[in-house]
Amino acid sequence: MRSIHSPALDLNLIKVFDALLEARSVSRAADSLGVSQSAVSHALGRLRVMVGDPLFVRTGNRMEPTPRAQRLAEPLRELLLGAARALSVEETFDPYREERSFTISTSDSLQAVLLTGILRDACTLRVSVALKTLDPDAMFDALDDGTIDLAIGYMPEVRRWHDRQFLYAENHVCLFDPALVPLTPPVSLEDYTRYPHLMPSLRGGLSSFIDDDLHALGAKRRVAASTTQFLAIPMMLTQAPMISTLPARLAHFCAKATGLATSPLPFPSEDFDVSMAWHRRNGGSPSHGWLRQRIAEEAARL
Repeated sequence: MRSIHSPALDLNLIKVFDALLEARSVSRAADSLGVSQSAVSHALGRLRVMVGDPLFVRTGNRMEPTPRAQRLAEPLRELLLGAARALSVEETFDPYREERSFTISTSDSLQAVLLTGILRDACTLRVSVALKTLDPDAMFDALDDGTIDLAIGYMPEVRRWHDRQFLYAENHVCLFDPALVPLTPPVSLEDYTRYPHLMPSLRGGLSSFIDDDLHALGAKRRVAASTTQFLAIPMMLTQAPMISTLPARLAHFCAKATGLATSPLPFPSEDFDVSMAWHRRNGGSPSHGWLRQRIAEEAARL
């Protein structure tokens, strides 16, 4: 049997390979590892000799993996994750005795609807939670570099080294102030498109899937404004004669608190899944597992 103490078996080389696979750049891989570019280049040279394959070839300004590198990617990442789990000092976790802080990225709408429930036992738990809102790309990068522990939202795809768990299915409804928009639910398509719209947008755009659905029906709405802050919308609707289309749970939550009205959409629209995602290096962490279980329980209550 081949000895595991072979000088050729160097976990640092595997870390360099993984960083190059993610960054596709020697300089960016060096930055992520906190080493010099020459150190990364030297390690890549050693890997090429060991494997007998170029592993990465330059294409423009990117280092693209060869087919051999692509086949090695998953087993080598699992090796790194297994080593990280084995070396973790955390074996158990008691949230009532041990202090632990988590950082979660999600929209302010989900913070209000889903995450406030995990603070229900704040008086007895030793856990603290920092909530922030990042755009999807920044959110996945933050999972990778460890600045957030968990991401929650609509995530049809995640990176191959992330794990994901479905929480619940959500749909959309209209929200408006009947004192300013004198409509009686259910609103018609004509009324829906007659008033200006205030649109929620995590990326800050002025169009969404709603406009695609309307276009398929030969209709069009006017988006007068958009905001990345979902919870600002109900306050704005009490001051302006506009309609907003929001996730149903948030809309009903806001309508109850502010006296606004909700209505089903006047056209068919697909549900979307709300999920949570995390980096696989946290898969075996007892404290991280407790957090995920707590959030799954809150989602089930919804």
